[in-house]
Amino acid sequence: MARRLYTRNMNGELSNSWKYGGAEGSMMGVTSVTFGCTGFFGRYVQGCTAYHRFTNLAPYRHRSGCAGGNIRGIRCIAEGTFGQTFPTDYEIDKEFVVKAMLEKVEHVFNCVGCWQEPTLYENSQSWFDMESVNVEWPRLLAKWSREMGINRLIHISHVLADHDSPSKLMRMKKRAEEAVLEEFPRATIIRSTEMFAEDDNHITKMFREQRYWRVVPLVNRGERIVQPVFAGDVAEAMVRACTLSHTEGRIAELGGPARMTINDIYRWIAASVANYHYTFNAPYWFMKPLCYVNERNIMHKAAVIGGRYPHWNQDWLERQYVDDVATPERDPNLLDWEDFGIPREDLYRIEDKFFTFAAYWTKENPYMEQGMVL
Repeated sequence: MARRLYTRNMNGELSNSWKYGGAEGSMMGVTSVTFGCTGFFGRYVQGCTAYHRFTNLAPYRHRSGCAGGNIRGIRCIAEGTFGQTFPTDYEIDKEFVVKAMLEKVEHVFNCVGCWQEPTLYENSQSWFDMESVNVEWPRLLAKWSREMGINRLIHISHVLADHDSPSKLMRMKKRAEEAVLEEFPRATIIRSTEMFAEDDNHITKMFREQRYWRVVPLVNRGERIVQPVFAGDVAEAMVRACTLSHTEGRIAELGGPARMTINDIYRWIAASVANYHYTFNAPYWFMKPLCYVNERNIMHKAAVIGGRYPHWNQDWLERQYVDDVATPERDPNLLDWEDFGIPREDLYRIEDKFFTFAAYWTKENPYMEQGMVL
């Protein structure tokens, strides 16, 4: 497809005309669309496309109470300086709306995902069930991308994606990979381990537990081996994948720079927030009913003032008994960091990203002169 730049006319519609000038004149002229750009990981992909001077569409679901539908947080990402960002609303089941965006771009990034089955659809965070979002949507997007002549399709997945996984989410991730490659054989699949960032649902939750609970329950005695990776590093690999021809039709497994256990992370967090490392083992039979009740809590279903995703749910519990590590060395066809031109020693570590952020969760703020309690 021809590389074109877009702007909005007086009616707010996308136009083909553009007058080069100022910083906008130095853009690459590469057009892309990031589905799921308002989510935790999608916003990093959106930022990377702007950093690489792409002209990027930012589709969002304009629905009240949708925790992942807020577009205001990414409207200003490099807008008018490096790349261009054009927000537009959509729904994943509207073919004509999605194809209207696909006809304007040449690269597609899919970061849409749903990791909990809605219990009450009337008050849930989604109009669609878990399978529709995680399996059928990637299949439709790959099909529509092939029909519209899209150049590259990059799909995000997980290293634990497997048909035999005890986790329902990971089984769907594997089915989504097969569906995408079936409909779009030239697509690139990016498998990553658990991601971390300042606003994640993983390490930040651990900081909160150490700050307020003091005695933290550990599933599987905290012996699960994990390999946390910074979301921005994975997003950089996704954006680079669309410009590298050797990534077509291949799968990448990307993990963080270090492997550790869950107990090791809690021990480091306790030292960071000036707490004692007090934990107790929470067996499966103890956590199962708690997760069952927690994910059905009416406060998590936007019944009153908007929903909050439950940190503990049954699918999360199943994943705590499977190590979360990337092993690209087991198959020579799997891509690694070096295949994207990213040195492994340049990856962000948890300590680098959370050093300053840890002060917010500490008992006594070390940056306050009197050490006041937060």
